[in-house]
Amino acid sequence: WLQQQYAHYAPAPACAALMLASVTAFAAPSLVDNAKLLTPQQRQAVLAELHKQEQAHNVRIAVVTMKTIDGAVPGKYANKLLDDVYNDGAKGNMVLLQVTNTRKWYIATDKQLKQVIVGNEGIEYMSKPMVAQFKKNDYAQGYITYAQKAGELLEYYEKEGEPWDPNAGINWFALVIAVGIGGAAAYGCRALLISGMSNVQKAVKANAYLVKKSFELTHSNDTYLYTNVSTVPKSKSSGGSRDDGSVSESSADDNHGGGGGSY
Repeated sequence: WLQQQYAHYAPAPACAALMLASVTAFAAPSLVDNAKLLTPQQRQAVLAELHKQEQAHNVRIAVVTMKTIDGAVPGKYANKLLDDVYNDGAKGNMVLLQVTNTRKWYIATDKQLKQVIVGNEGIEYMSKPMVAQFKKNDYAQGYITYAQKAGELLEYYEKEGEPWDPNAGINWFALVIAVGIGGAAAYGCRALLISGMSNVQKAVKANAYLVKKSFELTHSNDTYLYTNVSTVPKSKSSGGSRDDGSVSESSADDNHGGGGGSY
């Protein structure tokens, strides 16, 4: 369905209006697997989790897979999906876009959920465990994990009245003071123990540790043969730390939040 609707999509701004030639009279499905990554049984399991979280929090949580988006920017493509297709959530909308030919993912949120799932930290709370499943080719579990983590962030906001923040509740000044006091106490304890060792004293010079007349050198000879130097280029990781689910690209603007990366 979505593949047909977006058949005329072009990344240029002038052609963006052609992304959705017509809007169907019924709501778009929360799972559109154009890349054919899921079996029918997996589709049912993913849809069940998506619907569970949508109903629990009155939002739209969608997943769209594409084989290709023809060179378009994933973030802008996902934002357009929110604007034109997934925009019926009473308390907000989000969509996970996965592009298989470039191995890209992007989670986009609308203006409402941008205030709930804040910054890269919020996106990475969902994306890091999700991408770990993608790397195992377990896409169904990746989508389920994405939905579950989204539900946890939404539930936190509903209970606390503020977005989840991994640094919330940490008093950095108190932490620095505590570390300083602990370090000073450890150093003082070490010095006290050393000073109490009656059989150990510091030597001023290194030769004070030598036992006199215990060794006598009778002959010395240095023979230099040759030097063989070989260099091996340091191997580079094919993936790197930026394909672990971390946000490495974003198309966020005043009306959209989110971020994406590779897997």
